Amino acid sequence: MNQPRLGKPKGFISVFVLVAMVGAVLIAMASLMRVASQSRQTANSVSQPQVDLLFEAALDLAKSRLAAQPQYDGETWQLDKADSRLRQPANVVINVEANTDPKLRDLEVIVNLGEDPSATIRDRRTWTISLPATEQSK
Repeated sequence: MNQPRLGKPKGFISVFVLVAMVGAVLIAMASLMRVASQSRQTANSVSQPQVDLLFEAALDLAKSRLAAQPQYDGETWQLDKADSRLRQPANVVINVEANTDPKLRDLEVIVNLGEDPSATIRDRRTWTISLPATEQSK
């Protein structure tokens, strides 16, 4: 004869194991998301000096082009990873516009660093620069 079991129901251990597994999966997913976020932040902090150098190069180029040609209105560069020694390919856009003061120019530089659209560093900076003294006197 079967005697009734006293204690916990048969399915309790299975339910407990399933709940524990779901909890472990959620903790693992949260941990992976945190690692991915930190990885992106680290990559951005490593790439930021390159972005700053690209801005500096664009500003210097715009100043020299404006010294040679006051009507200069900008340009775009595409830098390949292999050719430029950058960690990632880059795109730099220089826009020059007239200012209300004829001795000044408004300069906008946009830098895109990276191939993957979700991980691309995109930064935009603007300056107001004066034309070289020789061009101001004309």
